[in-house]
Amino acid sequence: MSNTPSCPRGYVLENKVTHARLLPVRSKHAFTYPTLALLLSLNALEDHSLDLAGGWVFGYGGRWARLVGLRASPYLCPTGGSLRQRLETVLLDRGFTDGLGDAWMLTMPSLLGFEGINPLTVYFCYRPDGTLFLVVLEVHNTFGEAHVYCLEPGTREDKEPARGFDHQWTFPRAFHVSPFNDRSGFYTVSLNRPSHPPSGIFPAAELPPPPLPSVRVHLHTQSDDPAVPGPLKLTALLRPTAATPLTTPALLAALARTPLALFLSFARIVYVAWILHYLKRLDIFPRPAPLPAAPAATVRHLPAGPLEAHAQHRVHAFLAQRVRDTGVPVTLVPADPALRSVTFSPPKASARALTIHYTAPLFFAALLRAPSPQHALRLGAADRIFSVDDPALFCSTFAAPPPPNSPPSWRQRLRTGAVGGALPALPVPPRHALDASPFSLAALVDAFVLLTLLALDRIEEGVFRAARARPVRGTEPWAHWARAARGEGSGSGDVRRPGEGSVRREE
Repeated sequence: MSNTPSCPRGYVLENKVTHARLLPVRSKHAFTYPTLALLLSLNALEDHSLDLAGGWVFGYGGRWARLVGLRASPYLCPTGGSLRQRLETVLLDRGFTDGLGDAWMLTMPSLLGFEGINPLTVYFCYRPDGTLFLVVLEVHNTFGEAHVYCLEPGTREDKEPARGFDHQWTFPRAFHVSPFNDRSGFYTVSLNRPSHPPSGIFPAAELPPPPLPSVRVHLHTQSDDPAVPGPLKLTALLRPTAATPLTTPALLAALARTPLALFLSFARIVYVAWILHYLKRLDIFPRPAPLPAAPAATVRHLPAGPLEAHAQHRVHAFLAQRVRDTGVPVTLVPADPALRSVTFSPPKASARALTIHYTAPLFFAALLRAPSPQHALRLGAADRIFSVDDPALFCSTFAAPPPPNSPPSWRQRLRTGAVGGALPALPVPPRHALDASPFSLAALVDAFVLLTLLALDRIEEGVFRAARARPVRGTEPWAHWARAARGEGSGSGDVRRPGEGSVRREE
């Protein structure tokens, strides 16, 4: 019989979360609140050895009929599979092929089927021999998107971690989280590793102390040198104050001490946003399209809405016929890793080919609402929705043959009216390549979708004004064509402009 002591493979963590905004100075703000999280062996979670009371008190899989639970679907890539399979997919996509032994997963579970936004989930990944080889940070925003940062101990670490931490990395930001920060700048992430691997076997005479993995994130602004972090803008700290082995009494006791902790994350985010915007006078950055990446680090994108889905159907139908007429193959490459590239190939292909990379389903709506392919290119560059490898070939592919001596259709007049005087030098053809023939049911549906897309801009502007919400000047979600005329990026805020994101200037 082995004398090797066995450690628990699941813990209830009671934490303190602290946020402090330091810049701009006039908008300083800080708060601290308690949270409840679980630190779980991924292998033990998958084999259900951590289920409590037959899964009624805590269980993995499903959603209802349990007090506290955890499902795979809210995490990582929405492509199916267990949590371990999803994590292994992330590791393989990033070149870690040696195999995952086990991982500690630090996350907030659901309560009575309610799942919060889970701002940060951390995976401490171990090899079969118990060596920590990777830390994966899964960051969620309030829009339902998720992004992963993979941090490798001993690789690209800072020379000296901050006092009290085991590891530290500094790297550029690539994901939009808070509406009060643009996407530029750097993160410095400091963390303490768990006290032991999640295998449950500890090769020593005594059990190790309970794991208390702290995570601190510093956000630095972008300096004049794009490779050097600027001043510290805000800091966030997740610090466990107690770690108790996951048992039914321990979990019930923790819930009794903090009965609302798992319900309040979103409410706290909204309350702090109200303070920062209306009391601290911080303007907001609208959500930008995700950045393209290979492999894609944004693992969960927003799905296409009904308007974008209709526009996508029209684009696909158009290209299926268009490639037969031109002989030019067209490939659509999405940034969303859950989607596949689509290639439209003619029976006999020419030597030329067109590739379009798009970051969001808004690409299809942009093609439908732009009066011409030249307008679409300007709109795509301004809002960073898509890019093409051959602009001239793109324009010829999406050009509509003009009917002789025909005035612009009423749908084209609608499109031109939305552009206004922003791009007067670009010609507007009498008809649009994606428009169905007049007096057909398809034409009525197209017209409804186009009218709705154009009306939503006005509705969004009205809602902002009614709520007295202030986007950073130049990033207004409805000002697509003004940005296209200026040749600027959209509300992503990836390019710094003087004073952006700071306190609103008083008139």
